[in-house]
Amino acid sequence: MKRTQKITMAEIGRLAGVSQATVSRVINQPHIVKKELREKVEKLIEEYNFIPNENAKTMRGQGSKIIGLIAFGFSNYFYLNMAKFAEKIAREHGYSLLIMNSEKSSELELEHIKMMLARAVEGILITPVDKKNLEYLQKKKVPYVALNNEFVGHNYVTTSLSQGGELACMHFLEQGFDRVGYVGQNDENTGSKLDGVKLALKMEGLKFKNEDFLKVDTIGLKGDEIDKYIEEGKIKCKAYIASNDEVACLFMKKLTERGIRVPEDVAIVGFDNTIVAELLDITSVTQPVEEMIKKGIGILLDSSLNKVSIYLTPGIEIRKSSLKK
Repeated sequence: MKRTQKITMAEIGRLAGVSQATVSRVINQPHIVKKELREKVEKLIEEYNFIPNENAKTMRGQGSKIIGLIAFGFSNYFYLNMAKFAEKIAREHGYSLLIMNSEKSSELELEHIKMMLARAVEGILITPVDKKNLEYLQKKKVPYVALNNEFVGHNYVTTSLSQGGELACMHFLEQGFDRVGYVGQNDENTGSKLDGVKLALKMEGLKFKNEDFLKVDTIGLKGDEIDKYIEEGKIKCKAYIASNDEVACLFMKKLTERGIRVPEDVAIVGFDNTIVAELLDITSVTQPVEEMIKKGIGILLDSSLNKVSIYLTPGIEIRKSSLKK
């Protein structure tokens, strides 16, 4: 047989003078095969560049050994960190990781789910765009875990986003700011952050004012709304909490373009503590991303678990952008 031709496991066995089952054991359980025999088979595998057919293993009911990750959007470094840790931890468990980007689209997210199911993934980690897609997964009876938010009725692992909002607000209050605003969206995916801000203010006898909520498009991130708020004189607070570091960066950029200094005129706290916050010296709420992934994969691999809800504790990394001058 030519070395460039694709070879089968049975043919490797014939050349080595052993059964196909023995070749399989050399690949999957080498420790139970005698050294001399194992080395003989391994030499042939290397010589013929043999690659096991994972699809065939799946058809035989051995499992694909693949975990899927569907991320909300890789323009946000938070999700890149999530992918990095997911690949590392999956590998440590003997699994490969299949990564897809929903690009913040519900329709694309569903397409990716269907594609992963067709690839027979053994479980899916997902930062959902649409809760309906979680319900679709539930009907398909594939193990899945939603990440980075609360999804009642589903397995999920999240940082306590409300506690994160509270931490950010308390940081401002401790410096003497008595009016704190919020920049971002207030939907079911981010609203709990604002809830935490409101709670922190309430504990100090203060009240969040609706006019201090600057609603911006956190998907397109064009910043037109921020320009309009500045032009109309609606930047009333001396301190603002952004729903993520991308929004914090955009808000700071727009303020600076109009001659509004950060932190001298307006102090800012971001969320997620990505490399963007680090490079631009932006204070940011931290999330234990690696721990989130560890817990998520743990749930996927433990078939005895059902409807698990895990909340992790956030922190805050204080930098120049939020310090009162």
